Amino acid sequence: MMNKAKNIFRSLFIIGGILLSSSLSAKKKTEVAKRPNVIIINVDDVGYGDPSCYGGTLFQTPNIDRLAREGVKFTDGYVSAPVCSPSRHGLLTGTYQQRFGIQWNHDTWNMKHRESERVVPVKHKHIDQAFADAGYVTAMAGKINMEDFPKTTFNQQFSVTSSGSHYFPDEKGKYAGVDGAPKPKGGWTMTQWGPEREGEEYLTDRCGRQCIEFMDEHKETPFFFYLAFNAPHTPLHAKKVDKPRVAHIQSEAAKLYAAMVLAIDDNVGRILDYLDKSKLRENTIVVFLSDNGPANPVHLSIPKWWPKDSPYHVLGQRGPLSGFKGNFWEAGIRIPYIISWPSQLESGVEYQKPVSTLDIYPTMCAAADVKLPENTTLDGVNLMPYLKGNYTEDPHKALFWYANRMGAARMGKWKFLVEDGVHYLFDLENDIAEKNNVMKENPEVMTEIFEAFIDFRNEMPAYRNPFRRPIDIPSPDVLKLPVIDPK
Repeated sequence: MMNKAKNIFRSLFIIGGILLSSSLSAKKKTEVAKRPNVIIINVDDVGYGDPSCYGGTLFQTPNIDRLAREGVKFTDGYVSAPVCSPSRHGLLTGTYQQRFGIQWNHDTWNMKHRESERVVPVKHKHIDQAFADAGYVTAMAGKINMEDFPKTTFNQQFSVTSSGSHYFPDEKGKYAGVDGAPKPKGGWTMTQWGPEREGEEYLTDRCGRQCIEFMDEHKETPFFFYLAFNAPHTPLHAKKVDKPRVAHIQSEAAKLYAAMVLAIDDNVGRILDYLDKSKLRENTIVVFLSDNGPANPVHLSIPKWWPKDSPYHVLGQRGPLSGFKGNFWEAGIRIPYIISWPSQLESGVEYQKPVSTLDIYPTMCAAADVKLPENTTLDGVNLMPYLKGNYTEDPHKALFWYANRMGAARMGKWKFLVEDGVHYLFDLENDIAEKNNVMKENPEVMTEIFEAFIDFRNEMPAYRNPFRRPIDIPSPDVLKLPVIDPK
């Protein structure tokens, strides 16, 4: 009788274990099937060679490096424009911004906000609107640089700036240029170690904190957060507490710049730590991008405030590339570009084929099972099949850039460039620094890529405002611009 009771108990225990195991398995499958959270971190004017995982030596970026180790680092990631507003239009609309008549920053200035005259038509939905329609709660913090500022298309917004801002608040607690606060009457304070008053929050830290607070509030539902740090865009403001971390750098401008990038890296670390602690990391996609390459005093018309100890330095590190923000040489448009999704993508992958920030829109929608909106033209591709090894060909047959007198196209290893009537052809596989114009040696390649560029250009409407570059910028070979010397 005792043995019979034991057998019954054992059977019940086994059945209970099976049911519990099935329940846990079902719960795990439900968790895996849950739509991923999405965080897009878009920094401002960070150079291709700034993160140490991209070869940077002037300072270390352990948290950006950590993100690369946990995901996919793209060696040939491009923006759709070498300046802020057009680049951000390309990212958030998923469309070559030239389709809206946007070639340069001033094409979005002074626009009347009637529906018929909008820069981006109402029917064309931004990426955050596609996610909101799918039930995501969306938010952003930082730089928008698009029409309707300080309004945005996001459900919630924090510390929103259009193009420039102070990184420390004034005595009333207002950040000039943020959330509609006006630019100072005397103009921007262009260099500053702060804060002036104890306890005041640095804008980069503020945006990072607001991102974490938003995630914590919405951790039970899928969220989409666009974290658009204004740093290290001018004015050059950094925290006094970070001075020891950049003491080895000689140039005062470079010290400020480096400390600004370190603040970005610190906040990337805080966000990853929060995701780990809250057990959200596995199913959160984190994207890291820069909106264009590093600025320089030539692009800024060599302003009077520029420190005399570095009159020709590009602010950021370009690595092996030529050019800078404001032109279509590689350093102006090739950027740090990382996607991490621990539950779905392998870690420590280096992807070496050309991709664009235009790809973020369709890629994130595909990853999150978000329906692509109607009446919305997307020029990017879904990168997920390529990143998971399902496709081996190049994601793009060609990528294009265009702004009146300047333009470029990339097809495989070849890059066409036109600047002020001068044509170039570069073999990027063997000449990443764009030193050797091989146009005459490769006439058939030149014909194919030039004709593709002309076809692209002819598709586009006229620019919205007359186009003039800040100054006539000669090529990098003429300028012989050096990379900042870490010594």
